[in-house]
Amino acid sequence: MNKSVLLALALNAMTLGGPAHAQSQVAPETHSVGDIPDSQAFVRYAGAAGHYSLTVPEGWARRVQGNQVSFTSKLGAVEVSSGKAAASPTVENVKGSLLPALAKTIPGLKVTSVQAVRLPAGPAVLVRFTSAGTPNPVIGKSLPMENDLYILGRNGQQLLVRFTAPLGADNVDAWKQMAQSIQWR
Repeated sequence: MNKSVLLALALNAMTLGGPAHAQSQVAPETHSVGDIPDSQAFVRYAGAAGHYSLTVPEGWARRVQGNQVSFTSKLGAVEVSSGKAAASPTVENVKGSLLPALAKTIPGLKVTSVQAVRLPAGPAVLVRFTSAGTPNPVIGKSLPMENDLYILGRNGQQLLVRFTAPLGADNVDAWKQMAQSIQWR
């Protein structure tokens, strides 16, 4: 080898720490399928009609259809729907009208809790449920999914915000952060 190649190799070894200064490697952080990592960045999204905003995971695919928007990544989703409402949501009217309608459109819906909650945006109803995910086109099976659905109302407007991930994914902190970020405009 010529001297310039040896010099380059020596400099490269010194820059990288070389064998005398071997660095220990850190194992990559692993996440459950559908888990939103703690390092996930969030960005603010404002609804097209301008009635609300919330933070959503940066880089997730966005799809807008009328008054509905969804943000998806792998198996996780954030879905937002806005519209007119005759009354503010209560546990009673959610159980009486919304849940029967959801049962007709969400495969495998099993409600685990319905409760009144308080968010910075105001009072809301939180529905927790499991459902069947979209069937895999190759094997025809679907993953069981967990869902948190927040229903908020203000000045004749209603907002439904649904967080979905495979059952067992650890998204409690991310879902709470996004729910807490909801703002009426």
